[in-house]
Amino acid sequence: MPVTEIILLRHGHRLAWTLDPTTGKYTSSHPFPTRLPADPPLASHGVQQAVETGEYFGSTSGSGSLAELVKQDRLRIYSSLFYRCLETLRPTVEKLREIQLTDSISRVQKHSPLLVRGERGIGEWFGKAWFVQPAPADPARLKKDFFPWVDAAYRSKVVPSDHGERIEALHDRLALALATVVQDVDREYVEAGRGSEHVTLLLCGHAAQIIASGRALTGLMPEDHDEEDFKCFTCGVSRFVRRTVPVASDQEATVEKSQYFCEDWRNGSGVAGGWDCVANSDCGHLSQGEERGWHFHGDESFDSYESAQGLGLKEAVGEVPSHKL
Repeated sequence: MPVTEIILLRHGHRLAWTLDPTTGKYTSSHPFPTRLPADPPLASHGVQQAVETGEYFGSTSGSGSLAELVKQDRLRIYSSLFYRCLETLRPTVEKLREIQLTDSISRVQKHSPLLVRGERGIGEWFGKAWFVQPAPADPARLKKDFFPWVDAAYRSKVVPSDHGERIEALHDRLALALATVVQDVDREYVEAGRGSEHVTLLLCGHAAQIIASGRALTGLMPEDHDEEDFKCFTCGVSRFVRRTVPVASDQEATVEKSQYFCEDWRNGSGVAGGWDCVANSDCGHLSQGEERGWHFHGDESFDSYESAQGLGLKEAVGEVPSHKL
């Protein structure tokens, strides 16, 4: 089968940072837990959003419940390694792990405890720059110091350029990362003799990443990148169902890579068989509803700023500018 549904979750409302593009220096008025640039924790409201999201996913009933999936070991969670995304997932993961540990079927079948795989391929978008853009902490440190349920053994399948990306490259990065992750999970279940089961992926990430992911999954790429097609409210939940599943029997786990990724994914076919969006950043589980939406507004590129120092350029702030709302 196995992956038939992908859930995209944007992180909750976070603290801000400031970037001076003439120097490439990121600063903040608050100390960040990892002490890394552009890696803030959630704001207090974002923590509340994460708690409400955890109640939504971790309930024993309801449309958003992932309880049965985790009991049956049919859920895999991936996340950007930036702190705000893992912090957003914390209430969800803790609830689901508790369900898993207390479920008799999970104990009898000895399912492994639920872990989160940190995938840099679904990480934040930083515009192309002459300076080195921020990178998250490594999984081993995140597991040791902050989130014990991070899978320290997992290695990212796709890694963004150190100097950031233009919009087209961002979309291609997400297309490749999604195709690779889906193929990896498909193979995992087929090799375990579970190729007939339906599996759900929960991916936690960022605004630009979620928009680009929606386009890569559906293959619906607008002529204007700024088009408001896929929404990305803080802690909004988007759901995609798979159109076509590559054929592979339980005896044969090898499926051609071309069935997952094609450079011509923009023609409406999408990646990994193509997907249909059935929920577009739904916020029905949040007490404050839709908040802090975002969309592309031109290419955020800083690669020409080095020669423009001293020309009165304004600093770029790691917050949603009013012209992007």
